[in-house]
Amino acid sequence: MTAITLAAPLAGWAMPLSEVPDPAFAQGLVGTGMAIDPTVNELRSPCDGTVLSIHRARHACTVRTASGAEILLHLGVDTVGLNGEGFTAHVQDGQSVKTGDRLISFDMNLVGSRAQSLVSMMVVVNDGYTVDGQSVNREIAAGDAAMTVHGGSGADAGLPAAAPDSEEDGDGETGERAVVLPIASGLHARPAAALVAATKAYPGTVTIHCRDRRANAKSVVALMGLGTMLGDRLTVRAAGPGAQDMAESIAVLIEGGLGDPVVPGASAAAAAQVAPAATPIPAQPAAEEEVGPPFAPGEEVLLKGTIAVPGQAVGAVVRRFRSIVRVVEQGAGEQVEEPRLRRALEQVVANLTQSAQRMPEHAAIFQAHRELLDDPELLDGALADIRAGKSAEWSWQRTARLQADALAALADPRMAERAADLRDLEQQVLTALSGKGPDVGLAELPSGSIVLADEILPSDLAGVPAGRLAGIGMAHGGPTSHAVILAAALGVPTVVALGRQAERVPDGAPVVIDGNRGELLVFPPEDTLAATRTAVAARTARREENRLTSREDCRMADGTRIEVFANLGRVSDAPGAVVEGAEGCGLLRTEFLFLERQSAPTEDEQYQQYQQIADALEGRPLVIRTLDVGGDKPLSYLPLPKEENPVLGLRGVRVGLREPELLRAQIRAILRVKPAGVCRIMVPMIASPSELQAVRAMVDEERAKLGRAEPIELGAMIEVPAAALTADRIGAVADFLSIGTNDLTQYVLAMDRGNPHVAAQLDALHPGVLRLIRLAVMGAKTHDRVVAVCGGSASDPMAAPLLIGLGVTELSATPAVIADLKAFIRTLRMEDCRRVAEAALGTDSADEVRRLVAEAWPAL
Repeated sequence: MTAITLAAPLAGWAMPLSEVPDPAFAQGLVGTGMAIDPTVNELRSPCDGTVLSIHRARHACTVRTASGAEILLHLGVDTVGLNGEGFTAHVQDGQSVKTGDRLISFDMNLVGSRAQSLVSMMVVVNDGYTVDGQSVNREIAAGDAAMTVHGGSGADAGLPAAAPDSEEDGDGETGERAVVLPIASGLHARPAAALVAATKAYPGTVTIHCRDRRANAKSVVALMGLGTMLGDRLTVRAAGPGAQDMAESIAVLIEGGLGDPVVPGASAAAAAQVAPAATPIPAQPAAEEEVGPPFAPGEEVLLKGTIAVPGQAVGAVVRRFRSIVRVVEQGAGEQVEEPRLRRALEQVVANLTQSAQRMPEHAAIFQAHRELLDDPELLDGALADIRAGKSAEWSWQRTARLQADALAALADPRMAERAADLRDLEQQVLTALSGKGPDVGLAELPSGSIVLADEILPSDLAGVPAGRLAGIGMAHGGPTSHAVILAAALGVPTVVALGRQAERVPDGAPVVIDGNRGELLVFPPEDTLAATRTAVAARTARREENRLTSREDCRMADGTRIEVFANLGRVSDAPGAVVEGAEGCGLLRTEFLFLERQSAPTEDEQYQQYQQIADALEGRPLVIRTLDVGGDKPLSYLPLPKEENPVLGLRGVRVGLREPELLRAQIRAILRVKPAGVCRIMVPMIASPSELQAVRAMVDEERAKLGRAEPIELGAMIEVPAAALTADRIGAVADFLSIGTNDLTQYVLAMDRGNPHVAAQLDALHPGVLRLIRLAVMGAKTHDRVVAVCGGSASDPMAAPLLIGLGVTELSATPAVIADLKAFIRTLRMEDCRRVAEAALGTDSADEVRRLVAEAWPAL
C-alpha cells in the first residue's frame, strides 16, 4: 500500500466537504476529499499522473496517480450548466502531467456570477483508497500540502472513462434496457454519484452505453467521461444475478433524473440527435402551410405578431428570407476537409471578435457565440462525419442543426431561443467555407429600411450603420432572443412571430411597423403613411422635450398627485429608468435571477442583486415581486407536476407556498436590503386572503430571525378575477394592491396570451376588465389602500386617463415610456378622467373604449 500527498490545486479558503453547497459532494456520494473557495483563476494538477478525462463542459478534470487513485477536480457548484462558457482547458485526455501543471483556467467573474458557488472540490472517486490529513479551515496556497491518499498498487481498476463499446466479459444472466437521458447537463458529478450509489452494492457488472462508448456504472469518472447530453439514448446493461431487474431499476432512476430536474421534451431532443449520419439534412423545415402568392400592390394587409421592441416606423421592405443552402455531401477526404473546417472556424472567431469590438456593450453575446464554437460536441460531431467521408459543409450543417433542433425542443422558451445562435453560427461557418468574406448582414441597407426575415440573427446586426435600419419584422423568433436584445440597443422597433404570411410581403413594399401593438401594416393608404411619418417625427421631438422635465414629480393639471414608477427586469435596467424619470420601481420581476440556470440562486446572490438595484434607485421605493414562475415560465430545476392547463395550475404564490424554502430565501434576501423601508414585497397570483396571510407569517418569522425591528410593506397582485371581486377582504391583510392587467385580462376574457390564435384579441381596455379594476379600487378604499397598476396597461397612454379615472394613483410602466407618460398625465384633469372612465364602463368592446379616449384626447 502506498501513500501520496496531494498539493492544493487552487489558492483560497480550504474547507471540509461537508460545507460544500451540493449534497452529492457534502454527503460523500462522489468521493472523499476536501474543498477550496478559490481566490485564483487557474486549476493546477495536485500530483504527478495522467489526465483521465476533461469533461466536455471543461469545468471538471480527473487525474489518475501512479498508484491508481482517481482524483476528481471539480470547479464550482452546478457549473456544468455553463456548457463550457468561461472555462479553458489546457490539457487533453491521456496527457501526462506533473504537480503544479496548469489544467484549466476560468473567468472568475463570469463563472461566479452565473454558478451557484465557486467552491471547488478535490475528491478521490474510486474504491480501495482512504484519505486523511485534509488541511482545512484555513487559507491555503496553490501547491501547499492539502491531503494524503493511501492505498492502491498502480493497477488500473475498472473500465476506462469512456471506452469503445464492446460486449462485457463473463457468462451468466444478462439484462438490458434503453432509456432517454432527461437531465439538462448530462451525467455530471451529482447524477453520476447517485448512479454509482445505486449500483455499487450489486455483485455483478453494470455498464452505461452511449453512442459507441461505454462506462462502468460504478465509476463517477467513467460516467462523466461519457460526455452525455440531454436527450442522449443510453443503454443500461447488467450482468449477474437478477440482471434484467437491475437494468430496469437503473433505467427508472435515470428517467427520474437521479436527483437532477427532469427536462420535459427530452425524447424529442433524442429523436433529433440520433438521426442516422447518412440521412440527408433538409435545407429548411417542411412548410406547415402554403404561403401563397405575394400580396398585390395596393392590397392593404394587417399582420399581427408579438411585441419585441416598442416604437413605430415607416419604410420600404427589404426581404432577407434565407435562401435554401444546398451542400455537397461527399468530401475530398479527411486530409482536405478537416483543415478546411478548422480554417473556417478560425475565420468566424475573428469575425466575432470584430463584432464584439464594434458593439462593446454587447460583447457578451458574441462571446457566447465564441464559446458555442468551442463546444467539443459540436466540433467532434462534425469531425466524425468528415472522417466518414463527408464534406466539411455537410458535416458542419448536420451537426449544428441537430444541436439547434435539440435546443428548440426544450420547454423553456429562453433556452429554445438559443437555437437561433446555433443557426447563426451554421450560416457563418458555411459562408466561410464557401470562400466568401464575412456576410455584411444588414450593413448595406438603403436608409430607412424595414427588414422582413424568417429570423434575424445577431451577426446580421453587428455592423448596421445608424439610420439604415428603421424596423424589423420576423416570421419566427422570440421576444428574448439575442437579436432582439441587439435591436433594442439600436432602438429599432421590432415585431416577432408574424407567421409565414410575412413571406408574402414583396421587396420594396411600403409598410408601417408598430412595435407598441405588435403589428405590421402592408401597403397602407398614402394618407396613413404620411400621418405616421408626421407622428413619428413629432413623437421624437416631443420625447426629447419631455425628458427635460421627466425627473420632476408627476402631478395632474389640477394638482392631483400620480406616482409613475418603472417595471424592471434586471440590475442594468435601474439606472436608465431613473434617467427617464422613474419615481421608483413598482415591479421588479425577480425571474431574471432564476431563469437560464441549473439551480436556484442563493440568498446571498439575490441580496446582492436587490441591493445593487436599490442603490441605483438612490433611495426611491423598490417593490420586489416574489418569484412568479409556472405556467408559461417553467424552471428546469423546479419540476412541477405535468398539468393539462398550467396557466390555471401551479403559478405565482402557489409555487412559493409549495416550495416554502425557496420563498423564504427570497424573503430573507429582500429583508437584508438597506436602508430598511426602501423595499416592499409584492406577492403574485393572490386569489384569497389566506394565501397572503401565509406569506405574511413567513415574512414575520424571517424578520424576527434576522433581528429586524422595522416592518416591511406586503402587497398583493390583483391578477385573478376572484381577487378583484374580494379586494375588500384581501385589502384587510395587504398594505397595498397592484393590478397586473396582463394576466387579469387573459383570465377575464378566457384567452391565453401565449396562444397565437387569440393573443391578438386581448385588450386590457375591454369594459369587462375595466369593471373589475373599478371593483378592486372600491374594495381597497374600505381600508384606505393604495392601488397601483403594473401590467402592460400602465405603459399604454390610452389607458392612463381611464385608470386614473377609476381611482388608480400609481402607474408602473416600461422605462422607455415614462417621460412621455408623465408629460401626458400633467395635461389631465381628474373630472375629465372620471367622466370618460364612467362612459367606458358602459360600452360593449375595447374598440369602443379606445374611440372614446381618442375623442377626448385627440393628441393620442
